[in-house]
Amino acid sequence: MSTLAPYATLISIAERSQKVAIELPARENAQTHWNGVGFNLLGQRFVAPLVEVAELMRLPPSTRVPGVKNFVIGVANVRGRLMAILDLVLFFGRSSALPRNQRRILAMEEDEQYLGFLVDESLGMQHFPSDSYEEGAGELEDLFRPYVQGGYRVGGVFWPVMSLRVVAEDPEILKLAQQTA
Repeated sequence: MSTLAPYATLISIAERSQKVAIELPARENAQTHWNGVGFNLLGQRFVAPLVEVAELMRLPPSTRVPGVKNFVIGVANVRGRLMAILDLVLFFGRSSALPRNQRRILAMEEDEQYLGFLVDESLGMQHFPSDSYEEGAGELEDLFRPYVQGGYRVGGVFWPVMSLRVVAEDPEILKLAQQTA
């Protein structure tokens, strides 16, 4: 038996594979997708840009801080870093029917700012065809409109994109302390 026989066999298999292989679609024909983290808030479905969500977690133990606005749950030590935890339902002036321990935190990290936004429910990773994006907020309550510039419509369902960065830049959040008279 020749030492080239196994090599020749491999070459033969490779050549036959290339003859019957199906080509990959051209790069310009490939569908691009936008990725986000889906969540429910006050019965409304949203998606936050994946680049704005550092992590998704359960509500960690927190310490209440006196003299802050009612939507500030407190601060939590998350792996050695202090996170301000904000209840988005209370921020929007409503109340949630769900117990806090069943709700989820969308953590946002921007420079030195580490915020945890408490939402009603996490819907996990969502992937949308890039061409399904629509400008505007669709049929959305007015209280959400400043934080939504558009969304994705897939299968007749509109997913508004809520920017956590825009929420974090709201003057009510930038100054968490309660106004004193």
